[in-house]
Amino acid sequence: MRFLYRPDLPEPAPLRWLGDLVDLAVTLLAAMLLVVMFANVAARVALNSDLAWNTEFGEFVLLWATFLGGASAARRGAHMRITEFTEKMPPRLQQVVEIATRFGVIGLLCLLIGYGLSITERTMGQELTVMHVPMGLQYLAMPVGSALALVFVVYETILLARGKPIPQEAFQD
Repeated sequence: MRFLYRPDLPEPAPLRWLGDLVDLAVTLLAAMLLVVMFANVAARVALNSDLAWNTEFGEFVLLWATFLGGASAARRGAHMRITEFTEKMPPRLQQVVEIATRFGVIGLLCLLIGYGLSITERTMGQELTVMHVPMGLQYLAMPVGSALALVFVVYETILLARGKPIPQEAFQD
């Protein structure tokens, strides 16, 4: 088993590098969260004290890990899908429905990017209470993660339009 994800269909090098960077960032964020949460529990038990910035840091990292993780899942085709209806359709109609679905996802991701940029801009002047970093950096996770997911969904849509197989890491029966 490889540490870095490699789909059955080779990706273009820039897309592979971007995907690897996203995967590494999610892994590092999860490791940081684990270490900080463990340190906080240890501080409570051993020192009867609390790391004041632990909660804010946890929220910050969890938000970034969530949106970057969504982009990572988009790269793999691992988001949940309900296929009972499309599996009964003729192959050409299946392709049309799959492409139309991707266009809906692309539209939603564009809305998330726009709305996320708006929230980020409005909150950049506010600071997190304990960590004293701009709150907008926390909310920047939404447009960044959505933009990364958009790259992978657009690539998947192009593959579908060309009739090529797409990555499907979702659990199969």
